[in-house]
Amino acid sequence: PTQLKGPWQVTLDSPVADTHKLALPELANLADHSDPAVKYFSGTATYSTEFEISNLKSPITLDLGKVHDLARVTINGKDLGVLWQAPFTLDITSALKPGKNQAHITVTNTWHNRLVGDEQFPADFEWGEDRGEKGHAMKAYPEWFIKNQARPEKNRKCFVIWYYHRKDTPLLPAGLLGPVTLIPQSSN
Repeated sequence: PTQLKGPWQVTLDSPVADTHKLALPELANLADHSDPAVKYFSGTATYSTEFEISNLKSPITLDLGKVHDLARVTINGKDLGVLWQAPFTLDITSALKPGKNQAHITVTNTWHNRLVGDEQFPADFEWGEDRGEKGHAMKAYPEWFIKNQARPEKNRKCFVIWYYHRKDTPLLPAGLLGPVTLIPQSSN
């Protein structure tokens, strides 16, 4: 087995935030990152790296290791499909070529971390009764929302009428945690 250690070029795309690019020398939990744009990211992260294949005499399985939450694998431009549950493994032999190969792994997580990230900033609407673990509801739609105006608190990215998330709600693991491994299979 050969571990793909990187470096990894990562593009973070979210429907509610600007695209963010970063280079990771090794795979890591995005929720542990020091940059809030990464730490509270929710959306699709595309991990790109190159690797060499010198011998294609046997089938090769790609094992993504830990993934949070769904992954699409593309090798040398060939879409090999979506993996949505463990084990995150698939045969990539049909997409490989001798020499340099390109891997693009897109990983989509839930919006949990973004909702916790929003709670780091002041609310730009009024909350109703706090019901503890049952969450809390928006008291009424804010005037800026009704009039289709710009949101006063620019750092809040999501707009939901009921929140279970708090400033100190633990973040969920996010992204491709790996290890990402190429595993030659014996050809019988």
